[in-house]
Amino acid sequence: MPPRTGRALPLALLLLTTPAFSQGEEHYPEEPLEPAAGPTEDPGHAFEFALSDDGLAFGYRNGLHRGKGFWSLGLFAGEDEDYAASARLMRFGEPRGESPFGFGVGLGLFGALIEDTEDELGAITLTGAADFAFDEWFVLDYPLRLTLEVSVAPDEATFADGQRVVDALGRLELDLSPWATVFGGYRYLELDFEDEKDLELDRSFQAGLRLGL
Repeated sequence: MPPRTGRALPLALLLLTTPAFSQGEEHYPEEPLEPAAGPTEDPGHAFEFALSDDGLAFGYRNGLHRGKGFWSLGLFAGEDEDYAASARLMRFGEPRGESPFGFGVGLGLFGALIEDTEDELGAITLTGAADFAFDEWFVLDYPLRLTLEVSVAPDEATFADGQRVVDALGRLELDLSPWATVFGGYRYLELDFEDEKDLELDRSFQAGLRLGL
């Protein structure tokens, strides 16, 4: 009997101590890998196209959204082979605190060529802009904004055959993704010439899209 007892005692101690060592090792289930996040930064380049009853508009700017500011190029081709081109630098700010409003100012160059009268116009424009982001106040599936831009050039800042430029644009913009925006709105573009009647180069509703690259 004693020999058997001597053999059983170490075996019992081994069985008692094994669970204690096992409890010290914690095992955690492997967590599933999260899918890679999509692009969150604003695209560095964006092209725009708009269609209206009075013509076609093409544009480029260095960003899909306004951010703190952007520079842009624009071309309008009228149905009577009239053309207008613009270049603009915009800077934006926001009120202190959380606000859906944004305001901006800009400086630009504008030029136009009229086919029937062969008039030419050049101008330095001043721009004021404002927008309202609906998704800041309401829970929306897609970001929605109301934007307004007004550019003017008085007689002192207008050259060649021109005397004045008024370019007003209002839009409702909807972001389908961080890379695509669709919009609808109204543009009023009026040009004044020496010894000529005022020409409303564009006065119509428009629809279009802006795509980031």
